[in-house]
Amino acid sequence: MYETPSALEAALKSRAQGVARRLGINTQDVTRHFYFQRLLARVFQEPGWMLKGGQALLVRYPGEARYSRDIDLIRPGLDDLNEAVNTLRCAAHRDLGDYFAFVETRPARHADEADCAQMTFDVLLGNRKMDTANVDLVVRRMPTAEPMAVQLEPTVPLPWPNDWPKILLYPLPDHLADKICAMYEWHWRSYGASPSTRYRDLADLLLISQQEPIIGRAVQVALNSEQRRRIGIGTDLRMPRRFEIPALSSWRQNYPAAAADVVGLRGCQTLHDATVAADAFVTPLLSHADPGTWNPTSRCWSALSI
Repeated sequence: MYETPSALEAALKSRAQGVARRLGINTQDVTRHFYFQRLLARVFQEPGWMLKGGQALLVRYPGEARYSRDIDLIRPGLDDLNEAVNTLRCAAHRDLGDYFAFVETRPARHADEADCAQMTFDVLLGNRKMDTANVDLVVRRMPTAEPMAVQLEPTVPLPWPNDWPKILLYPLPDHLADKICAMYEWHWRSYGASPSTRYRDLADLLLISQQEPIIGRAVQVALNSEQRRRIGIGTDLRMPRRFEIPALSSWRQNYPAAAADVVGLRGCQTLHDATVAADAFVTPLLSHADPGTWNPTSRCWSALSI
């Protein structure tokens, strides 16, 4: 145990610099992720939560996934958004004796969807503000597959705090369905409809495809469920029959920067290479036929390799 907040801060900074050098990333991203993990350590002291989004990918693929600047939490067993907000507020205020505090800076704002809210916390270490944690909170959204229980491991290896809990990760089939659908949402602006700019989702999809086997039918079930949900709330969702880039010009310009943020992504740094890889991975998921199991080594579906 460190005797003072400043002693913990010094140790964290020193170790974070080493992690950042090893991964070739920014030290601030590493320390921010540690701060976020201390908030998650508070939240997952009690059951009922799932972690989704970029933070979930960092837990699945430490040192491989991109470092996200927010936290996505889901409370699937709860219908009342205000109750979920209050539950998260209480969890954030939990004192774990680690010198950290998470202070809400403004009332929760309900997002565009009725079952979503956004909360913002100042991250304090002792009396010093270190960072800000933005949390997107979702209720009334049941995944189609089973969540994955994992031990939360600190991104910066310190001997203390050592009270890391087990956490539930949003199921991978549903995570993939979220990302695929998000790429084909259109949004209405003052000048008309515009296609998705979720360049990072494509890079995340490709990272997942390189990491582990995936049951195709489970993703198709999740995709069908997610499409119905989005259409049901009025989303302009334009799903293609096979993988395609939503807007070639803007994606060609902006995708490479998103891919560069995904530390463990092998290849797929240009939009052309990413399109070839994504076509092999995503197109069979958009059909009605069962593609079988995805092989991350050969990068093909079992039903298509016979």
